[in-house]
Amino acid sequence: MKRILIAITFFVVFLPSMVLAQDPGTNIGTSLSAMRQKFPELRYVKTDEKGMMYEDGYPQDGIATFFYFRNDKVVEECMIVQSNDGFPRMWYDKMVDSFISNYSPVCAVNGYNVHRFCYSSFKVHLLYVSENGSNTAMIIYEEGGCGYFSGMTPKAFFEKYDSK
Repeated sequence: MKRILIAITFFVVFLPSMVLAQDPGTNIGTSLSAMRQKFPELRYVKTDEKGMMYEDGYPQDGIATFFYFRNDKVVEECMIVQSNDGFPRMWYDKMVDSFISNYSPVCAVNGYNVHRFCYSSFKVHLLYVSENGSNTAMIIYEEGGCGYFSGMTPKAFFEKYDSK
């Protein structure tokens, strides 16, 4: 009986942290003041239905990072890489390879130039677009994951993002 209680305690206490250990790093949930320390050039852009948007970097230079804040916490972050050469494609391919090789999502959906991964408390969208001689790759981290820490089920994730 004592062994059963120890086993149950182990799963209740340590399983959630083991699940989180498989998630990639992100700024989701980080406060605005902490983000200003990480990104000294962080500046306000606008407020819309997603929240207050801040950016770091300069999109016209080809690389920029955007953050949306709600209630003083990051709810979405996006990094964009854009140029007229092959760098965005190389970056996109390396990011996809890294996520596939290093992290275990709760579920994933892949399509043409789109990979979506759902983790315990956030979703990741990797996208690549080539139009009119301009190549754009982006990664978006969005609050709200699948399973233990969120209300979205893997089935709901597939229904929302599977393009069949």
